[in-house]
Amino acid sequence: MQIWMIALIVIACVVAFLALLVFGGALLAVNIVLGRRSREASNVFSDKYGIDLGWFDEVKDRTETIEIVAYDGIKLRALHIKHEDGAHRVAVLQHGYCASPRAMQPYAKILFDKGYDVVMPSARAHGMSEGRYIGMAWLDRFDLSRWVKRVIEIYGESVKIAVMGVSMGGAAVVALAGMQPPPQVKCVIDDCGFSSQREIFYSCVRKAPLPKRLCVMPLALGIRLKCGYSYLDADIVPFAQKTDIPALFIHGTADAFVPCEHGKKLYEACGSSDKSIYLVEGAEHVAAYSHDKEEYKKRLSEFVDRTVGE
Repeated sequence: MQIWMIALIVIACVVAFLALLVFGGALLAVNIVLGRRSREASNVFSDKYGIDLGWFDEVKDRTETIEIVAYDGIKLRALHIKHEDGAHRVAVLQHGYCASPRAMQPYAKILFDKGYDVVMPSARAHGMSEGRYIGMAWLDRFDLSRWVKRVIEIYGESVKIAVMGVSMGGAAVVALAGMQPPPQVKCVIDDCGFSSQREIFYSCVRKAPLPKRLCVMPLALGIRLKCGYSYLDADIVPFAQKTDIPALFIHGTADAFVPCEHGKKLYEACGSSDKSIYLVEGAEHVAAYSHDKEEYKKRLSEFVDRTVGE
């Protein structure tokens, strides 16, 4: 056999082996970072985040599970907590990455006590909803849009809706606001949402001794292969620019997971003439409420009172 042919065979085998390594690494990365999560909110974190899981026992008789079918055919489910005499105002509350509807308890109670019925979706690939891969806000925006439509189907055209999200859910809420939601959506609240997938992934590897792009390359390839989009396209800022819905942005200044700059960037980009930002000094990620409960309740209540009304 000619030497050049042997060399070509060796090179082809090496390239194929490296390709398999890259492909395998991409699948491993996307499964580790965006693979399905099933855990519920734990009492271990109740004090840190101000979650009172006992509240769900108090409203057990008023709670049901509702369901929709997502654009890709998977079933998504949500907790639906209703007042006995019904309500004409509804809060849709979207949890964050690796969390569950129960993690939204503090905000649910605030709004429920104000007379809102509450819909708390379990995000795709989380808990009681189907799905293999987490939407990381980019896919969740479509799911939120369907939840809003489902609320209108249940309550009628006269319903008034406030949509709030935390962390990944916060980013999804801002994206929804820029997708021309129905007029029933009166306001959105983003608590510590990220401004883009690229920036949140880069933030997570900021201390790595390698270039950020190289660090996230396996995950980027895995997202393209298994989720069908590029993480570089998953930018929330353009949606913030397109919205004209009243928007409240909340962020802790000591947030090390989604740095406060993300919230500031979304606020500054927001195209709404009615926008405000509440920075909670010293609060860590998703801890703005527990850091200053009374002020948080006051700010949230005043915002929904003004934008949603009675």
